[in-house]
Amino acid sequence: MKINTKGKYVLVVCPNPSIDIYATVGDFQVGSTNRILNEERFPGGKGVHVAMALAELGVDIVLLGFWGSGTGQWIKNQCHERFQNIKCIGPELEGWSRSCYTFKSDGSFGDTELLGTGPQIDKKDQTQILDVFVKHISKAKAVALSGSWPSGAKGNEYAKMIKIAHSSSIPAFLDCTGSQLENALVENPYCIHLNSSEVLAFTDTDNFESAKDQIDKLCEVVAITNGAKGLYYFKGNNMIHSNVKIEKVYSTVGAGDCLLAGIIAGHVKKLDDKGIANLGAVCGAANCIHPELGILKRKDVERLLSTVENPINP
Repeated sequence: MKINTKGKYVLVVCPNPSIDIYATVGDFQVGSTNRILNEERFPGGKGVHVAMALAELGVDIVLLGFWGSGTGQWIKNQCHERFQNIKCIGPELEGWSRSCYTFKSDGSFGDTELLGTGPQIDKKDQTQILDVFVKHISKAKAVALSGSWPSGAKGNEYAKMIKIAHSSSIPAFLDCTGSQLENALVENPYCIHLNSSEVLAFTDTDNFESAKDQIDKLCEVVAITNGAKGLYYFKGNNMIHSNVKIEKVYSTVGAGDCLLAGIIAGHVKKLDDKGIANLGAVCGAANCIHPELGILKRKDVERLLSTVENPINP
């Protein structure tokens, strides 16, 4: 699919943004009182991570979501303070946007995540966010649809957005699971990003090749991540395996989202397939080398590009 030559920005949809809290605890004791030793807060949610990574790469962003009360305002303010090229739009709700915890601990509780639910939405809220989407899609270079929806969603909201994007010849990049994924695939998104476990679970098979082939029939590009093994990027009969080895991983929260941002950026910059895959893998790795959750730095992306490996076999 071609890039919209009239596009001015990438439209990123994050229906369920969050405050990501990085909490350090000691030796966690189940059933006892435990104290958090240190807390850091970051704007989060899969789409927010995608938006911030793209903004860091110099892409103008319109970020569409539901913004719930005080926490929603904090997330919007943080996005704008960090990146002047992000514009936040969408319905404001009375219910509070969710908080998600990532715990660091010396014991077995380390790297445990607790994800909040977010506000409740109704039919009126769903209609409102779709109306805002329609208003902004015509000026988009691409659209990213990332993450879960708040409670009350029907499960076909992404499918509706992809259908609208198709009517304007805008490529849709999808990263979600569950009913949203199942319904969205009927509308044939341009690109889908999932990790290997999600692909196997969705296709109900333990065979990677069979799972990939099932997904491949429903979109033009399939981007599958497999942890430390990197990215497998499939387009037609072309498969590219891109991997970046890093010495120390601080956190993998947001790595897949930053990887998707790299793929979108490569598409917008009109890189070839290998260039797109490599940029995606590098952006995913760049997210992991700093303590900040779901955030990358452009200088790290530029440095890591020269270290990409492209093994022949998946």
